[in-house]
Amino acid sequence: MTIKDLELFSEIPESELNELLPSLTVRNFKKNHLLLFENDINDRIYFIRSGLLKVCRYYDGKEIILSLASKGEILGEMEIFTRIPEQISSVEAITNISVWQLSKKDFENIIDKYPIVMKRAYTILSDRIRTLNRLIRYLSFCDVRAKVANLLLDFYYNIGEENDGHHQINFHINQSLFANMLGITRESVSKTISDFQNEGLVELQHQRFIVDLKGLKAVCRDTEDTRELRLWY
Repeated sequence: MTIKDLELFSEIPESELNELLPSLTVRNFKKNHLLLFENDINDRIYFIRSGLLKVCRYYDGKEIILSLASKGEILGEMEIFTRIPEQISSVEAITNISVWQLSKKDFENIIDKYPIVMKRAYTILSDRIRTLNRLIRYLSFCDVRAKVANLLLDFYYNIGEENDGHHQINFHINQSLFANMLGITRESVSKTISDFQNEGLVELQHQRFIVDLKGLKAVCRDTEDTRELRLWY
C-alpha cells in the first residue's frame, strides 16, 4: 500500500505525491484498539494501510456496527468538514492495523494546494450516504433471511475473492459481528446460517465462508447485485 493508491489523492500528479509524505505519520495498533470514540473531539484523518476496522455506535451497553473499513479507506474525514468536531461514530480495530495519520491543519494545507482533493472528498462522502441508504433499506424492509444474505454478499464484495471457482470471504465472521451489523440476535443468525448451510447457500471451510452468489442473490430478491453498489466505502 502506497500513498498513490489512496482515492483521496488519486488526481494529484504522481511526481508531487512525495511532497505529502512528511505530513503523514505511520501508526500501528493492536487488535481491539479504539482508534476513534464517538463524541470525542477529532482533528485527525486516518488512511488504512493494512488491517480491518469496524465503524460502530454504542447505546445502553449495546453495539451496532455500521460498516467495516479496510486497506485504502479513509476515516475521520467527516468531522473535519463539518462545524461540529465531535466524532460521529467509534472506530475499533478488529485485526492488527497500520494507518497513516494526517492532522486537520495539514489536510487543509493540502486542499489549498490541490483543490481537486476536495472534489474527491465530496465523492467519497456521497458514496457513504448511498451506502447508508442501502443499509437502511434492507435493515428496515427485509426479513432475517434476506438481511443475512445481503450481509454475506456485502462481505464477499468487500473482503472476498474467487479462488478455483469458489467465492470465499477472507475473514472469520463470528455470530456477534453478524448480529451487531444487522441488529438481530445471535440465535437468529445461528439458525439462518444453519438453514443456508443445509440449502447449500454457504459452506464453512477453515472458519471462512464459501458462498453461492447466485443463490444468495435469489434470497435477497430486489437488491443490488454488483460489487460497485455494495462497497462499504
